[in-house]
Amino acid sequence: MGSASFNRGRKKRRLFHEVFRLIEDDKLCSEIKIYLSTKVAGDDFDSYENNYTDQLLNPILVKGYVREISPEALVWKQYGLSNIGTKEILCRRKYRNYFETCAKIEVDGEEYQVFKEGTGGKTIISERPGELIRVVITRKD
Repeated sequence: MGSASFNRGRKKRRLFHEVFRLIEDDKLCSEIKIYLSTKVAGDDFDSYENNYTDQLLNPILVKGYVREISPEALVWKQYGLSNIGTKEILCRRKYRNYFETCAKIEVDGEEYQVFKEGTGGKTIISERPGELIRVVITRKD
């Protein structure tokens, strides 16, 4: 009985390895630029209002499988009515923190909204099996 569960575990790891290989394949996947930011005091900074401005840092390149989501599917999947231009990204779980803390995401030259607490969570991040995450992003207004 021990070897059967061992073989099952090995098959699962092999399957996950193949999925990772496909996700990072240049023919199937896109480069996603993730811009982190830092708060700086601009020329109009007021210490009483704390009106910092965000300065974008150099982008981090992430590979992932990107596909378009139709507005009909958004309503059906109960994400709510959204702007046209919603995309779904499937990538490794280790990039989750980048998506949660970034200021901007760029896919194929188009800018998308990211997860921020103050904006009501414009990005949906869900866990997938095999150390993967699924990120739904919407186009910036």
